[in-house]
Amino acid sequence: MTGLIEVKSKVMTEETVNQADLVAKWIAFAQVKPASVRAYTKGVKNFFAFVKTNDISNITREVLIGYKEYLGVKYRAATANLYMTATKLFIGFLYQQSIIPVNVADRIKNFKVSEQHTKDALSAQATKKIIAAFDTATLKGKRDKAIYTLMTTCGLRCVEVMRANVGDLVTRGEKIFLQVQGKGRDDKAECVEVPAPVMNLINMYLADRAGVVDDAPLFASVSHRNFGGRLTTTSISRIIKETLRNNGINSSRITAHSLRHTCANTMILNGVDLRRVQEVLRHKNITVTQRYLHELDRYNNGGENICAAAFGL
Repeated sequence: MTGLIEVKSKVMTEETVNQADLVAKWIAFAQVKPASVRAYTKGVKNFFAFVKTNDISNITREVLIGYKEYLGVKYRAATANLYMTATKLFIGFLYQQSIIPVNVADRIKNFKVSEQHTKDALSAQATKKIIAAFDTATLKGKRDKAIYTLMTTCGLRCVEVMRANVGDLVTRGEKIFLQVQGKGRDDKAECVEVPAPVMNLINMYLADRAGVVDDAPLFASVSHRNFGGRLTTTSISRIIKETLRNNGINSSRITAHSLRHTCANTMILNGVDLRRVQEVLRHKNITVTQRYLHELDRYNNGGENICAAAFGL
């Protein structure tokens, strides 16, 4: 094999073994975290498909810029950046392995992503109504209500709910905390306090569930194919989306991640200090937490209405 640049027919096409081998070697070499393997692999496969569709046999800087533009049209900026990052890392790997003579991905910039949140939060009133509407006559209903309330009160991400085990619930004095393995973390060094009413819902769910041991998933599947198994992030996201739809909320801007935003906004609107909000959300930098404050300030500005009144409208 003389390299990716010259041998399109052997390496570029999706159906070849060479491509799969290269991607597997790159994943191992780059030490990509298990949670990111699927996304990174998809990003590189998208690049292979782009090359094949456009009959490209020579990978140049211009080709990668064209691929970036293609991603920008097809995906939102965050997803496009993820796929572009994966492709640039893969091209860099090919260069390091002397498969290609030049790292043509060097210094190609990603898209600038707005600091504004792409998902909306729910009001406290809407959240209260949703929590009250759960049917807890079934195991699924008990589980879903516990998941929803835990995510909303503690600001958990889907991946953090997925990773949680029964044994991650620990008692400190009179309080119960959930040890959390956050996004991009390798351990469960962080924690959130589980409010007593939320813990009651979790206990009601666990009491009806078999096989509750410390290393069992905190929330398990109730499907026939994976009963008792760990939920995936996709399943958790689907549970939340289904709950929202059942309550008349069906917007692309209201998703499982909206529950984290709801938690942040509710704390700020009720006077919780920004440092405390940062600790609950486990942000490394408080500037990330400040986005919530800035957005709320913007939404409550009201300057436009003052203009309208001044103009006699």
